[in-house]
Amino acid sequence: MRIGDLCSREVCIAEPDEPLLQAVREMHRQHVGSVVAIERREGAVRPVGIVTDRDVMRGEITHQADVFSLTVGDVMSANLLVLAESCELPEAIAALRQRGVRRAPVVDARGDLIGIVTLDDLLPAVAERLEGLADLIGRQARLEH
Repeated sequence: MRIGDLCSREVCIAEPDEPLLQAVREMHRQHVGSVVAIERREGAVRPVGIVTDRDVMRGEITHQADVFSLTVGDVMSANLLVLAESCELPEAIAALRQRGVRRAPVVDARGDLIGIVTLDDLLPAVAERLEGLADLIGRQARLEH
């Protein structure tokens, strides 16, 4: 199963120079825990960072400033894991695990942002595969008796 089929196509976005408060308000409005920082170039929308609710708190402590005086770029994680929409489920899980992150922007073949995938998106797909495996084991056990 491809990540492009599992990801959410509605992404909360902001540019790095936008006020952090504006991004936080948008995260609240959309009921999400992150905003993808983007850069617009020649019609392309490229992910350049991500801000989570945890990054907001860390940013306030690190910069000894409050959300009213910071920008998205001040607190975003720029060492970004980006997944291609063609990435398969096991590969995506391995990449998230290796980087120790819960979410990643998803891009098309040109590198344009098309979505975001989170552990919450992956869990039902993994559960479906496990259910299929359990069914197979159950059928084999019945055939052996």
